[in-house]
Amino acid sequence: MIDPVQAAVGIVVTLLAVGALLYVFYSRTNAVEKTGYGALIMLSIISVMIPVFWIMESNGQAIAKTQQHNTDVQRGAALYAQYCFQCHGLTGQGATGPKLNGNSAVNALTDADILRIISAGIYDPANPGGTPLMPAWSDQYGGPLTQDQIQYLFALIRSADPAYLTANGYPSGPGSNGFSQVPNELKKNNLGAYQTAVAQATKGTGIASFPVVDMTKQKSITIDIIDSPAGAACQPACYAVPDPKNPGQEIISPNVKVKVGTTITWVNKSKTPHTVTSIVGENGAAPVPAKVFDSGISNLLNTGKSYPYTVKADAFTFNTNHIVVYYCQIHPVMVAALTITQ
Repeated sequence: MIDPVQAAVGIVVTLLAVGALLYVFYSRTNAVEKTGYGALIMLSIISVMIPVFWIMESNGQAIAKTQQHNTDVQRGAALYAQYCFQCHGLTGQGATGPKLNGNSAVNALTDADILRIISAGIYDPANPGGTPLMPAWSDQYGGPLTQDQIQYLFALIRSADPAYLTANGYPSGPGSNGFSQVPNELKKNNLGAYQTAVAQATKGTGIASFPVVDMTKQKSITIDIIDSPAGAACQPACYAVPDPKNPGQEIISPNVKVKVGTTITWVNKSKTPHTVTSIVGENGAAPVPAKVFDSGISNLLNTGKSYPYTVKADAFTFNTNHIVVYYCQIHPVMVAALTITQ
């Protein structure tokens, strides 16, 4: 993209150069030559300025398009936090309703289909006169949302599809997925609902709820805190550990099995600060601090910082199932666990 300031400077420099040439020509040529040179220089100025202005206009349109998209996604996240998270999950990971964040079936729908489904809802083909599988949200069909608001929800859903963002010229890197904005929107506007949603999202974080990465053969391990990849259920950041089966690669997992004596180092590679704080039980929405380990709210793990902890015997005996659950005090939905062995 062309910087408008650089383009403006270029135009000024061009005009100064042309002005100097005009001065030379007008001071050293006769009337006929002056007229010819003047016309030639004017045509040169116009030929230079037209593409510059065209580039500036195109650049401005691209910036405006991206800004509008970001605004639509943010508004969509706010609407989702108001109307949709109860069914589709706090970050679109699915609850009683289908998954919207990174669902390949949803991504494969056409724009018209997504807008139609949000607007008019879906009825069960086997029971067309019964309760809809998803209600109609458009005010044209008795719902609470205007067509503009429907468009905002559409932008939110599409923000979870990197291929769609790239194809339409929108940023597709970290932070482009609007579902990562939903927890903060809900927390800001309805703290009680936020705490309930977090409790639901973190329910069942025991060993049976997700695969355990066995690192008991390692005397020291690193757990990276990374920005949530597109479509990932862990929001707004994920825990990643070395993949035991593929050296040099990482696997996203909130549960790691380690031995007493193992040194664990958490490294924040995400764009936001975090804490690593052990709790009693498994509920990050209503945490009870556990004096096992805590990086500290007053000494945040900012980007690039790390926190080491050597697993002690008290971690093994802390719970009868030998599992220590921890979370981020800033982002309570980030719940993980250490399964301790001796």
